[in-house]
Amino acid sequence: MISLTAVGFAQKRMCAKPPPSPFKHDGQIVTSFDSRAGGMRTKLEHPRPVGRGADLFYLAASFMLQDPRRPSTPTLDLVLVSASPTARLRAGQDTSFVLDGQPRPVSRNVSYKSQSDGSGGTLDSVRITLSHADASAISSARKAVARVGGAEIELTKNHLEALREMVSQLAPAPGRWQTADAMSVR
Repeated sequence: MISLTAVGFAQKRMCAKPPPSPFKHDGQIVTSFDSRAGGMRTKLEHPRPVGRGADLFYLAASFMLQDPRRPSTPTLDLVLVSASPTARLRAGQDTSFVLDGQPRPVSRNVSYKSQSDGSGGTLDSVRITLSHADASAISSARKAVARVGGAEIELTKNHLEALREMVSQLAPAPGRWQTADAMSVR
């Protein structure tokens, strides 16, 4: 038994990288401690822009890991960031999604933020808080278009695949975190 443990230790030292993800995308997903929120936060940042011409946006998403002992409704914050010379995103603009040709209104909070980028331009962003059902519907669609104000942003397959991985981590299977004591109570 001791020799098996030693082999396992050596193997873990040699394998510095985690196993490859079954999801194929260019986004970077990182889980780290968020001291302001007091918990673990998983973040997605995608390096490829979405959109065309003047309507170029970058996609980011994040969620707080849920404590299985305190059940709550998981939510995903989807952020679309645009760098433009003048602000195009303003509070009060209509935000919705079109999934495979079917409109789907956003059922949660939407917030807008504009700030100077330091070079005379404006950095606009919209944060859309999605329920697990909304995030799952967006990530499982073949074609997803975000309508933010006057801009229509079609998410690429690469961006949708990154969102699929985030949704898979958002709400793990119910039996995944159960202890032996909880299972014996059933």
